[in-house]
Amino acid sequence: MSDQVRILIVEDEFITMDALRDALMGMGYGISGDAMKADEALKILDEGQTDLAILDIHIKGARSGIWLAEQIRERYHIPFIFLTAFGDKQTIADASRTQPGSYLVKPFVEQDLHAAIELAINTHSALTAPAPHVPAVQNTQQQPQLLINDSIFVKDDLVYRRISVADIQYIQSFRNYLELNVGKGKKYVLRSTLKDFLAQLPPNVFIVTHRSYAVNLRRVNRIGGNFVGIDDHEVPLSREVRQEVVRRLNTYQ
Repeated sequence: MSDQVRILIVEDEFITMDALRDALMGMGYGISGDAMKADEALKILDEGQTDLAILDIHIKGARSGIWLAEQIRERYHIPFIFLTAFGDKQTIADASRTQPGSYLVKPFVEQDLHAAIELAINTHSALTAPAPHVPAVQNTQQQPQLLINDSIFVKDDLVYRRISVADIQYIQSFRNYLELNVGKGKKYVLRSTLKDFLAQLPPNVFIVTHRSYAVNLRRVNRIGGNFVGIDDHEVPLSREVRQEVVRRLNTYQ
């Protein structure tokens, strides 16, 4: 699976569409497709390969960008950004009711595009994240994560990178930072506590084996006296949780 955030472009002006495509690819994002009408965009969204959409409010056809945004919010549950050359109060009021992640005004510059994408992802994360387990003052230091289609998106330099939850082998905690190990020596570092991060992932996939470690149960291939094995790694296993880990893995004597 690609680690790029895949973006759908819905725009009925060729020049703007090409400019968006070039800018997004230049910043390291992927393109899930492009459409000039709402019906075309729905077909692309139905493929399930889109993580974020950029929507022209005034696309041609019977169905507007605002109508499309309502469909995205109700059916696809991904963040979206409105693109418009107009700033009249009524248009903004109508668009605001769909709760967009951000707005982008034509003509745009790359810095504004990047800021709009980052704001949309962070806003969506805040709206869909579970209730925090720590006081709000502490939680302001956490790095928001976005979970879409069983993938987590982690900030990597200027873009968000896609990591399939299934690919995460184990997680190691360093105070308020986590190291995600995804195999073949590849690791991602993000700012979060282990408890808060695990709360955002699908249940029953990971288990804490040690106060500083959690493992993907589907990746464990052996159990030792004080460790669980994943590929050639030995992740610490504390005595207090060993029985639960053994039970969850359905071991046989």
